[in-house]
Amino acid sequence: MNHLDFPKSFAGLLAGLLLFVLACALATVPFLGLDLASGENGPLEWTQEAMLMAAVVFSGAAALGLRGPERLAAFLATLLYAVFLLRELELPVTGPITRYLASGMFRWHETLVLAVLVLPYAALRFRFWPAILSYGLSLRGWPFALAALLVGTGAVFDGVPSLGGVAHLSTFLEETAELLGYTVLAVAAGWVLARARAEDGAAQGPVAGGAAPLGCPSRGA
Repeated sequence: MNHLDFPKSFAGLLAGLLLFVLACALATVPFLGLDLASGENGPLEWTQEAMLMAAVVFSGAAALGLRGPERLAAFLATLLYAVFLLRELELPVTGPITRYLASGMFRWHETLVLAVLVLPYAALRFRFWPAILSYGLSLRGWPFALAALLVGTGAVFDGVPSLGGVAHLSTFLEETAELLGYTVLAVAAGWVLARARAEDGAAQGPVAGGAAPLGCPSRGA
């Protein structure tokens, strides 16, 4: 699970991005107010969906280049991020498609599709589960634990009408915490993809017989 290691350089990058996202979230309040900033289809929700979309794309692309337990972990993570994305999408009901997406039937179909995708794949690769469980119980996957903590913190404020007498503050804290959690997932997925691509490029090396780099004479020159 070497591609899923997150060193100090990643921690520094993640900390900087989280501070930037938090600053942007706070900056929406003076312009829009707590209600509009954290409301349905507001900027915080839009950014959440963008982060989850990035996590799905990055994790799915990484799964294609990984092998063994890393591929299984990336595949399961991609499905999980897709579920999060579908749950965050709250499209206005304007026709049969959006009505279906907002219905309970869609949730049942979503569960069925996940079962069809996950159960056979996970069963065929049962030999990789010990490595994944060992990784999950270690501190190597700390970004995913951090993301779970942030999203869980947001869930604490879910449904609270006001906080400290300030209307919509609890909703703002909920959406901001979830946004930070999804940012962690997107950055972690991008990091894994970058490491996988970098290793593939290093393994391939220069193409034999290929053209010499610019400014360098070929052997026959």
